Amino acid sequence: MSTTSVFRIKYLFQKYLDALCTPEELDELFELIAKEDNLSEIEGLLEKLWSDTGVLTDVDTSVAHQKALYNKLLEIIKKEKNAYSFQKRSLATIIYSVAATIALFICVSLYLLHIKPKPTPLQTQVAKPASIRHVQELKLADGSTVLLNKNSHLDYPAKFTGKTREVYLTGEAYFDIKHDPLHPFLVHAGQITTRVLGTAFNIKSEGRLIQVTVTRGKVKVTTTKETLGIVLPNHQISYNETNHQFSKNLLNAKTTVLWKEADLVMDHMSLKEAAAVLTERYGVKVMLDNEKIGNCRFSATFLNTTGLEQVIKVLSHLNSLNYKWDGNSEIILSGPGCEQ
Repeated sequence: MSTTSVFRIKYLFQKYLDALCTPEELDELFELIAKEDNLSEIEGLLEKLWSDTGVLTDVDTSVAHQKALYNKLLEIIKKEKNAYSFQKRSLATIIYSVAATIALFICVSLYLLHIKPKPTPLQTQVAKPASIRHVQELKLADGSTVLLNKNSHLDYPAKFTGKTREVYLTGEAYFDIKHDPLHPFLVHAGQITTRVLGTAFNIKSEGRLIQVTVTRGKVKVTTTKETLGIVLPNHQISYNETNHQFSKNLLNAKTTVLWKEADLVMDHMSLKEAAAVLTERYGVKVMLDNEKIGNCRFSATFLNTTGLEQVIKVLSHLNSLNYKWDGNSEIILSGPGCEQ
């Protein structure tokens, strides 16, 4: 089995556990499960999944349940695999059968053992939050640098081999890729692939929306069926996995990647842009009372330890605004605003 196939199975299996797979990705995952060459990899993932549930193996009854359920699952998967391979059953039948089997296996196992799963990524290399800002820097074997945002993980090899350098992203990351024209760098995120030679760009996969934003150089964004386009600096491609529609937009790329900065730097930023940045950074929805407020521009810098309310107070003072905060999930800015 190729390295790319191994990564793809792990990537799709993790998305399945996170309930983030699209219908197309489910089709692909269970078609991979049904292949003879992939059985050992699937068994390994199931072993990992079971160990991550944190079962206390010193309890005899728990061990008995563990072995019985695990062996039963492998028997069913092998049976379905053979049926798919040799009897040519419909893809829909194999997908729903194996998917239901895995889901039932997990649910019954956890119910019988009275435990809760401890979800951990199944990546070859995983970035885990290491600071108060939940942003971690990764150094890849080729000298490239990746910054992972909170709640994100990256599947990448310890050493790149072959004609391409390929990684799999779930969540958001900023890539600064070392130039190597003989070995293109490929980032797989959901249904799209971003191809680069040497550049800096941001990819964000959230729900069914994937966005690729370039700060330096250029990248090529594709799906399995079409090329979405070439993305240049300060441009962004947004792709909806549900309806397969995409759009290209011109924007200030620095605004998109502020999450990776140690300090919050707002350089000649509009309040509309600032509201989106603060919502993303602090997890509290910042809303504008009217459109004119969004036209106001300002410059300010805040330390990464500055609280949201202090930031809002400064912005309100700079732009002659008032604010109302329910102390929880929403802040509303009001005032006369500015003309364009």
